[in-house]
Amino acid sequence: MQSGDSITRPSGSVTYQGDIMETEALSLIDADRYPVHLPESTNYLTLIQQCRHDIKTYGACRLPAFTTPDATRRMAMETDRVLHAAYPCRVTHNVYLEKDNDAFSEDHPRRRGQTSELDVIAYDQIDPGDGLYILYQWDDLLHFIAEVLEHASYYRMADPLAALTVNAMHEGQHHGWHFDEAEVTTTLMIRKPEEGGFFEYVHNLRTDDRNEYDQVNRTLNDKHPDVQALEGEPGTLLIFSGYCSMHRVTPVKGHVTRYVATLCYKEQPNVYNSPEVQKLFYGRTA
Repeated sequence: MQSGDSITRPSGSVTYQGDIMETEALSLIDADRYPVHLPESTNYLTLIQQCRHDIKTYGACRLPAFTTPDATRRMAMETDRVLHAAYPCRVTHNVYLEKDNDAFSEDHPRRRGQTSELDVIAYDQIDPGDGLYILYQWDDLLHFIAEVLEHASYYRMADPLAALTVNAMHEGQHHGWHFDEAEVTTTLMIRKPEEGGFFEYVHNLRTDDRNEYDQVNRTLNDKHPDVQALEGEPGTLLIFSGYCSMHRVTPVKGHVTRYVATLCYKEQPNVYNSPEVQKLFYGRTA
């Protein structure tokens, strides 16, 4: 795309938010470096193309220091405030996040168990005045991510628990290898631990052929040569193709809790998780 080309703004569940909302949302990000509010600007178009290139080439687009240091510290403090109410999610799963299927052998990658331990703060536990909530509700960010992914329409998830969450990982906690159910996941690193808690992935491992299982097994056996680590400093926004790229978070070390927010968007409106999934990850239904 040439610098003079335009990008059609996606349709979606857009509501008038007013100057106050716009001003507060803009104050949370480095708007000079990431002009997501200026869709007709050359810098915006350049940013869109760079993000698309990175996702296609590497499976991930990293935007370091997307939120300002002050905003990131604010989000960490606001998360501290509700951490006591987080749900202790302790699950065993396979990498495909599917129910166990005994049609496969016990050592088949579709049946090899992974464990995940994390504490989850749900959307309805995040105050509407919090910085993270304001960022998620900002239409310009919604539109920007939609344009990166070339979606004509994009919506915030309607689920009152899963739409916006914070995964908190204390010492020893981790997230086992898995593929996401969603094509793309958007996250924001709010606080990194003293050590560990690394986001590792293998790009485009899901291929829907027999070779896929061999590659999954190599990864589970810590023998895959293409495991990559994404170093995320606080304030980093990550747009990640998690459906095709197998990934995990290594165990956290030290006394600093790792905070990562997940901002959920969907191509269709009014998307909810099933009551079973809500119960599994949040300990309750809504």
